[in-house]
Amino acid sequence: MKIKDILIAGGLVLGAMSMTSCKDYLELTPRDSQTSDTFFRTSVEAKQALVGIYEKLRSDYNRVEERSTPNEVRMFDMAMGDDAMVGGDPSGQDMLYYQEISKFRAQTNSDAAKVAWDKCFGGIQRANTLLANYDNIEFSTAEEDLKNNIKGEALFLRAHYYFELARLFENVPMYTDILVGDAWREVKQVSPDELYAQIAKDMTEAIPLMAETIPEGEEGRLTKYAAEAELLKVFLFYTGYYAKSELPVKDGTALTKADMVTAADDVINNSGAVLATNYADLFNQNGNYNKEVIFEIAFANTGSGDWGDWSFGSILCQMSGPRAHTSDSFQQGWGFMAPTRDLENAFEDDDLRKPATIKYSKDLIDEAGSTYQAHYNFTSMHTNKYTTHTWNKAEVNTELNWAQNYHYIRLADVLLMAAELNLDTDAAKASGYYNQVRQRAGLGAKSAVSLADIQQERRVELAMEGHRYFDLLRRGLDEAESEINVTGYTLTPPTDESAQYVDAAGNNMTGDIGDPETYNVTFDRAKRGFLPIPQVEIDLHPLLVQNAGY
Repeated sequence: MKIKDILIAGGLVLGAMSMTSCKDYLELTPRDSQTSDTFFRTSVEAKQALVGIYEKLRSDYNRVEERSTPNEVRMFDMAMGDDAMVGGDPSGQDMLYYQEISKFRAQTNSDAAKVAWDKCFGGIQRANTLLANYDNIEFSTAEEDLKNNIKGEALFLRAHYYFELARLFENVPMYTDILVGDAWREVKQVSPDELYAQIAKDMTEAIPLMAETIPEGEEGRLTKYAAEAELLKVFLFYTGYYAKSELPVKDGTALTKADMVTAADDVINNSGAVLATNYADLFNQNGNYNKEVIFEIAFANTGSGDWGDWSFGSILCQMSGPRAHTSDSFQQGWGFMAPTRDLENAFEDDDLRKPATIKYSKDLIDEAGSTYQAHYNFTSMHTNKYTTHTWNKAEVNTELNWAQNYHYIRLADVLLMAAELNLDTDAAKASGYYNQVRQRAGLGAKSAVSLADIQQERRVELAMEGHRYFDLLRRGLDEAESEINVTGYTLTPPTDESAQYVDAAGNNMTGDIGDPETYNVTFDRAKRGFLPIPQVEIDLHPLLVQNAGY
């Protein structure tokens, strides 16, 4: 989907889906299409258009020409951060675009970058079309709240997609209207300041319009608290990466740290979100729609066998499972995104989060009674969060139907952001927020908390959830480089020498397997932490400029 295609008016694809249940309305395949001139009339059609915007949240397995390519923020976070090895087929050539991204050698024709670009601009185009036609929609007097809610959600989702683009690509085109005729030819990249100002404008306008609670049966729709929570992320990334003290707001007053403290307190005190008593419950059978989650992206088991744009299961789960393995814990997956030794060592002794985050190959072999295929850059570990959990196995087309939702923002994340925001002005309050998260993990409280403490807690609390790399970037390129660089890697030896852990190739699967050199990483500062603008877009649109370092 090139910019030319997504900026032309009237081409919105709308999901003809029921909005009676959010669990349902994101589980059907949108096949029908109408033009904006004939579609937008009633609240029913407004709801259907909103569904189309939401649907792009989980559009993570899209086609580039004839190839289906996984993409979503967690994959980029793990590939570029220091918590995971890309893995895949033992050859090291599986999904080569992620291998290249992980070494900061992404190509300008990267399939992964292209589908991420398309996904976000697809969501933006859908939001723009709904918002541009909003005054034409007839809502009844009794639907005033609904009228506000739908508009607020559309504004917020547009801002969310732009934020994903900002964090991944930095220099992107921005448009908020339907463009007519050849107007797309004049679209060009805006400065980060302009882009973040528009993101902040959309979010601050959305918050008072969005509902505080979602009706029963419509779980998955987003409330004002989801918007406030992501606004915290926007503020911290922008002010951190660009060394600013305020977040600009287009046509409005810039947002300060004090404003963000107020927003964080509102989420913590009024959203109704509570920390799960058992951390592991966030990622097991009790995980979907857990009360700790503030921004949830729903995935579904529809039985779909379409290897492309209409797969609604979580492709990351399929990617993360161990290769050629079946046991009571996991079904077979593709062996990607496995924990690093650095992450393993980041956990303190007795941290209850560690077994909920990491599953060791030794335990899987003990369960199955046999070895399995070691993936590329094998560390004898797999993620235990989003993966091929046996309890979640679909009976048909298993690979495409992992119905484990993504907890994009949890209360624990907000508590740690709030701790960071309060650190310089109210140390006791910061420590209180920090210790809520720490004590849930079975660890002792700290009386005095530093920024390094909060950063460390974010790493182990949110590991493998799509936050680590962006947390590193906002701490500055020097710190990102220091944390990400790996030189002189030494393979970790096996923890058990028993023959039962040795695979057919003679490798002991309780230790690292592979060439130590392939574990090394050099962060390329020239690229400033961002992906390349897809070359096909630059070839088509001469006003676009490639990112630095490519």
